[in-house]
Amino acid sequence: MKTFNCKTDYRLLHQALALAVMMLLAVPLCLAQDASSGSEGESGGGERIHVVADRLITNTEAQTAEFIGNVRATQGDTVIVGDRLKVYYENAKGKKNATGENAAITKLVVTGNVTINLDDKVAVSEQAVYLTESGILVLSGANSKITSENNSVSGDKITLYREEDRMEVEGSSKERVEAIFYPKEKGLN
Repeated sequence: MKTFNCKTDYRLLHQALALAVMMLLAVPLCLAQDASSGSEGESGGGERIHVVADRLITNTEAQTAEFIGNVRATQGDTVIVGDRLKVYYENAKGKKNATGENAAITKLVVTGNVTINLDDKVAVSEQAVYLTESGILVLSGANSKITSENNSVSGDKITLYREEDRMEVEGSSKERVEAIFYPKEKGLN
């Protein structure tokens, strides 16, 4: 039977909680982008970040933190909703978290009833994966869709290359890609 060591166990608990707070700060910042500057992670400008979920599980050995059940992450106008949000991180030179250890967020995975409100766009899918280093957002699942004003595009898999300002949409054997556009100027007449 393991005995409780106050110094060691409280220190580990404190490190895990500090790491979870760091993750809370990075989740919306990784997905948010300042439209005026075009650079990643600057849209917040010190705005409050609020994450609500039924549970939080952190695993230092696996280098993950997972928010489970009715997840809602908000910062300014950016809102991420889903059943689960899993944050992957790894040790990185030169970056320190709140505990003084080196760590960097590498990937975010939102699953189940995913909705992301970002700038003037709404993305809906069963799964969203964001790779922080490359700025690539992949939406997958039947009827994945991005809507901006009256315009929309849907498919089985939508890949947004945010740094390159381009998108790829793939259909499936059952559903083809569908796009609806309302041109601001006279179109194909």
